[in-house]
Amino acid sequence: MKILIITPYAEPEKGACVVRVNAFRDYFAGHGHEVSVFAPKRSSVEVITVKRYSGILELGSLILQNKFDAIIGTSPPLTHNFFALFAAKACGSRFLLDAKDPFTDVMKKMDPEKANSVKFKIFELMESVTHKFSDRVVFLNKPYLDNAVQKFSLQKEKVFLAPNGSDTAKVRFDLKERRSARREFNLGEDFTFIYVGGIGDKDLGGFVKESFPELAKKHNARVIFILSFEGTKIQKNLLFEMQKELGKNNLTKRSEFIFNVEFEKLYKYLSAADCGLVAYPDFEMQVLGAKVFDYIAAGLPIAAKASKGNTELKNFVGKNKIGFVASNWGEFNKMFSEMRSGKRKFSREEIIKVAIANSREKSCKKVLEEMQKVVL
Repeated sequence: MKILIITPYAEPEKGACVVRVNAFRDYFAGHGHEVSVFAPKRSSVEVITVKRYSGILELGSLILQNKFDAIIGTSPPLTHNFFALFAAKACGSRFLLDAKDPFTDVMKKMDPEKANSVKFKIFELMESVTHKFSDRVVFLNKPYLDNAVQKFSLQKEKVFLAPNGSDTAKVRFDLKERRSARREFNLGEDFTFIYVGGIGDKDLGGFVKESFPELAKKHNARVIFILSFEGTKIQKNLLFEMQKELGKNNLTKRSEFIFNVEFEKLYKYLSAADCGLVAYPDFEMQVLGAKVFDYIAAGLPIAAKASKGNTELKNFVGKNKIGFVASNWGEFNKMFSEMRSGKRKFSREEIIKVAIANSREKSCKKVLEEMQKVVL
C-alpha cells in the first residue's frame, strides 16, 4: 500500500505525537508499505526531514497528485484533517482519523469561555463531520471511544482502540547508563523523580509548589524534568514560574531541566530515575498518556496526580500494580511516603512485563490490520 500520515508535528520536532507517528511509519515500512509523512511548515523548524506543506491548499493538492491508498490524519488539531478527508474522498483514498480523544470536549473543560464562541461552534461541526465520514476512527482508550460513538453516532465497526504503548526495544532499563547518569547529575543515593513530556497542559506548577518541597525535605527527593520545548511565550512563562518557585524553596540544585531529548536516548535518563511522575490537571478527563508506558518500559513505578474522574489511568495503574494515583498533592505525598516506607512495594521486573504486554508494536499492528480491511 501507498500510505500517507498527516501530522501536526514531525521530526526534528519532539513530543508524544512525533513518537507515535514515527512508530506507525517504521512499522508500516517494515511490513513492505510505502510511507510518506506530511507536516505543516514552521519558521522554527530549520532542518526539514519530512515533507512540509505551506497550508491547506497545498496539502489538498499533494493528496490529489499522489493518490495514496490510505491516509492517516493525526489529531489534534483537527482542521487540516477535515480538508484532507475531502481531498481523500475526491481521489478515492481511504481515510483513517487518529482521533485519540474528543478534542472539543477537552477544550470545553480547559477553556469554557472559548467554547461559547462562534469559531468554536464551527470547529465542533468540523469535528463531527470528520469523525462521521472517516473510514476508521482510532482512539486511545475505551471511555473516549464510547463517548465518540454516542456523540457522533458512529458505527461500532468503524472505531477501534490503539493505545500508545511504548517501544520496549528502545525504551528500557540499563544499569550501566543508570550509574553513569546518576554520577553526571550527582544524584548519589537520593530518590529521583523523572517527568517526561510537555509543560503547557500539565500541573507541573502544582508539583513544584505543593508537593516537591515536602518530599525534598522528608525524603531527600530530586527531580529531572525532560521537557518537549518549542520556546513559545507561554512555555517560557510557565518554565520561569516553575524555576522561580524552586528557587524560593532552595530546590534549584535538586532539580534538573533537560529539553528535547532524542527518543532513542530517553532510556538513559529513565534508567537514572526511581519513579515516573504524572501531573495531570484537576478537571475531569480520561488520560493514559504515552509517558506512563515509557516509564514502565524502564521499570519505573508510576507516581501520579490526576482527577478522580480519570478512571482509565487509575484502573491501569491499580490493576497492574505499577504505582499509585492520587487525586490531589496532599494525597500524593502521603502515598509516596507509604511507598518509601515499604508499605507500597513494586518490582522493576514485574513493571517491565506490563510494558511488554502493552507494547506500541501491538497498536501499530492493529492500525495496519484495520487499514488493510478498508483498502483491500
